[in-house]
Amino acid sequence: MRIRRSVLPLLFMVLWAGVRPALGAEVFLSATRSESEKIPLALLQVVAPETLAKNTSDIRTVLESDLRRSQIFRMVHPPPFPELAGGAEPTADVIQKAGKQDVQAAAWITLSQNGEDLVMEGRVYDGKTGQLVMGKRYLGQTQYLRSIIHRFSDQIVSQYTGEKGIAETRVAFTSLLTGNKELYLMDYDGYNVRKITNDRSLNLSPRWSPDGNWLTYTSYRGGSPFIYTLDLMSGRLWKMVGYAGLNISPAWSPSGKGMVFAGTMDGPAQIYWVDKEGKGLRRLTMDQSDNLSPAWSPTGTEMAFTSNRGGGPQIYVMNADGTNVRRLTFDGDYNTSPVWSPKGTAIAYACRIDGRLRVCAISPDGSKTAQLTDGPGEDESPTWSPDGRHLIFSSTRASEGDLFMMNADGMDVERLTFSGAKNNGPSWSP
Repeated sequence: MRIRRSVLPLLFMVLWAGVRPALGAEVFLSATRSESEKIPLALLQVVAPETLAKNTSDIRTVLESDLRRSQIFRMVHPPPFPELAGGAEPTADVIQKAGKQDVQAAAWITLSQNGEDLVMEGRVYDGKTGQLVMGKRYLGQTQYLRSIIHRFSDQIVSQYTGEKGIAETRVAFTSLLTGNKELYLMDYDGYNVRKITNDRSLNLSPRWSPDGNWLTYTSYRGGSPFIYTLDLMSGRLWKMVGYAGLNISPAWSPSGKGMVFAGTMDGPAQIYWVDKEGKGLRRLTMDQSDNLSPAWSPTGTEMAFTSNRGGGPQIYVMNADGTNVRRLTFDGDYNTSPVWSPKGTAIAYACRIDGRLRVCAISPDGSKTAQLTDGPGEDESPTWSPDGRHLIFSSTRASEGDLFMMNADGMDVERLTFSGAKNNGPSWSP
């Protein structure tokens, strides 16, 4: 197989047969907790003056959705407590009363106005002792209320786990919403979609820099498929890689010192390294087949990639310097677009089963595999959440292309976009 510009879409449409299905059941993907293992949390009350009362239901909905998706908490809803009538702050006795109704963590929120800004104060109490666990105060304009709630959610997750939450993360993707394939950003839950390029061209494969400040992607904006980087803070855009032929599928190293990409400057697609200035080109793959879609391990010592060196496209792994290449997938004749989980325990990829594209996963040693998606349509382009508990993927199950989120084990699939404008290539921010 030789990659030509005209056949690029076909890279993701090759036949497949025979991956061993293990829908949502493999132990190595059990990042999710059982309901009994989750911390029961109740949002006791959202107190707001009448002028802001319209926001209280949004605060409750967003916060409860964030905490549910964290897979750390189980939302519980005890009956209202008369002691809180009129917006009274809960006493330790009231919190302990809630604790006797299966509430281990009790949240309480007030919303007020300070000039043109909103002030949201959130507190979380221990259900057993009634003592304050954490308290936060946020100030922001009305249009940023969802962001404020996401921040409070993430800080609750951090308080109880020591890990960073995902509610403030973003997702980059491509869409034909305006007729051209432009880049878009949205919040992790599908809200606040905004276009960030106006290239009026074909843009592909957005990838985040490790610090989340830059998006690197392939664009035909100048006529040839070069790799560009966009600084999301300043809006500065520059061409980072522009060699002859295709320059596609960029992937920043975890250290941020450089990136790898696939290029056809030497004939078949090979994987190359360049530093963060786009210089110091070094070829990593040396065989005469096509090698593309590199994906770093979280340690930066290895990378997974797609190669047809054995016939059809399969997933391979090699050391970061291109040595020690070994094949990872053997089931079926089409496996591509690998993405390594943040904790290094699994590699998700697009596979083809019974004539349809699915999202599958495999352990880095190849000993365990799982089929994560099923049903109508084609599922592809998986990307991991920073905490490794979720995947977002594109699918045609309900339209010509929208984005969906699921737990790492394939359960609790949730639709994120609804335009159907061939939304594809999602990339989850750090």
